[in-house]
Parts: sequence; structure tokens; C-alpha cells
Amino acid sequence: MQFKRNLKYSLCEDKLEDFYSDLIMLDDWIPFVIRSNLPNEILFNLGKNVENKKTYSDRLLKHKIENGQSGLSLDEVLESEIHIFLEKYPKFEPLFLVNE
Repeated sequence: MQFKRNLKYSLCEDKLEDFYSDLIMLDDWIPFVIRSNLPNEILFNLGKNVENKKTYSDRLLKHKIENGQSGLSLDEVLESEIHIFLEKYPKFEPLFLVNE
């Protein structure tokens, strides 16, 4: 699935495969722009190996509720997701280019 919007961040799809194992182990939500570019075999395994399934589920639900009630436009939500995600997990910065 190709995801093309005029956002501050651009996903470096060619680097995505290098992060598959880290993404599968992450016990938190992952920005939509990343999820939408993952192959099905990786997408379906997100959260599969996390140690605390309840914490993982709670974080996903909280994120979904907060985005649904934010009042932001879709582009603002997508940019906010990436920004928050990179602040929490700077090791994923190589996945993104910042557009000027």
C-alpha cells in the first residue's frame, strides 16, 4: 500500500526491512505510515513477542482513543504520530527524512 501525503516526514521504505525485528518486539503503537508499508507477514506479527500483552493492548487502545478525540486533521494526526514516536524511540529516526 502506497501512502503519499505532503507531510513533514517521509518514510525511507528502503530502510524499513532493517527494523522489522525491532518493530515486532515493540510494546507500543507504531505510526500508521510505518504500519501501512509493512508486508503482511510483519504487520500480523506486531506485538506477538511482547512480554506484557496487557500493557501492549492498553497502549494501542489509549493511542486510538486519543487520536479519535484529538480534533486534528488526518495530516496533523499522522505528523503528530511520527513526531511523538521518534521522541520516544529515537533509534527509529533513520526510517524518516525531514522534508523542508
